[in-house]
Amino acid sequence: MDAAIVMARQIAEAGTTTVVATPILTTGDVAPLAAADESRVALIVALGEEGIALEVLPGAELTHDALDGLGDDALHACTLGGGGRWLLVALPDAGWPISLPSRMAALEMQGLGIVLAHVEQTDSVQLNPDRLRDLIGRGALVQVDAASFGGWNGARAERSAYSLLRAGMATFVASGAHAEAPYPQGLVEGLDALEAVLRRPREEAAWMVGAGPRQVIAGLPVRAPRLVPVPRGGFDPA
Repeated sequence: MDAAIVMARQIAEAGTTTVVATPILTTGDVAPLAAADESRVALIVALGEEGIALEVLPGAELTHDALDGLGDDALHACTLGGGGRWLLVALPDAGWPISLPSRMAALEMQGLGIVLAHVEQTDSVQLNPDRLRDLIGRGALVQVDAASFGGWNGARAERSAYSLLRAGMATFVASGAHAEAPYPQGLVEGLDALEAVLRRPREEAAWMVGAGPRQVIAGLPVRAPRLVPVPRGGFDPA
């Protein structure tokens, strides 16, 4: 709890007002999710006592195996922010889940969509980022960790993060914060990268850390703006 309070204070001081707590589920066993939510509630109480203004919402990060193992009710309970629509799904560190497109089609029938978590850190995306285009075409949203832009997740993840941003394949930037992280817990490095690469006003780039994620946690359809780099000289292709 002490570590969580320190992390929450750092996040709030960096300007973030809302976070989603995403315990990792690797199987269809939902017991860890219930335990994690009890801890989340206890953390909310502790933050109030410490005077830390940070909203902590429920959610989970699912591996591909967990996605296949959870029933309908459990899947809805895992949605980001409890919004009932968007699931945070992590690709395998190595290899490509060839069954994911068909799984996405089944989820769509249940009113569910997926946000692909920290894709820039996976071997498959680092080697062939165009693999994401099919999933994006099927409705997947793509999240990149802010820390990757600062090189905190390694040189390959950093190159991949910038590549995805330049290609217009990144939908959101998230902190990826956790208690053991040696890097800054906020989103400043991500915002700096968005502004530098996209060459757009900061308020436009901020959709990827503000208005966009708010649509996700509210369980709304997400219509991401076409945030691709403006060519030098100022011409906006959008």
